[in-house]
Amino acid sequence: MLAKSKIVKGGKISIPAIYRKSLKLKEGDEIVFNLSNNELTLIPIKTNLQKVREMINQYHDPNISLVDKLILERRAEAKNE
Repeated sequence: MLAKSKIVKGGKISIPAIYRKSLKLKEGDEIVFNLSNNELTLIPIKTNLQKVREMINQYHDPNISLVDKLILERRAEAKNE
């Protein structure tokens, strides 16, 4: 599906409603820009974060807190110093 938009003063663009609805974007949502091979991609930051979580969960049990694990490791290291 194609849609177009114009660049206005200050480099601002409007994301067409059809795409905002499809991506469930609302005012204030953040997006990430990626430029590759002369093509610009817009990705909702929440989508990027979900992809990162999925990548991490391939190597880590999502039911175990990485923060708690790190704290325990640091405390063990501190005892050995």
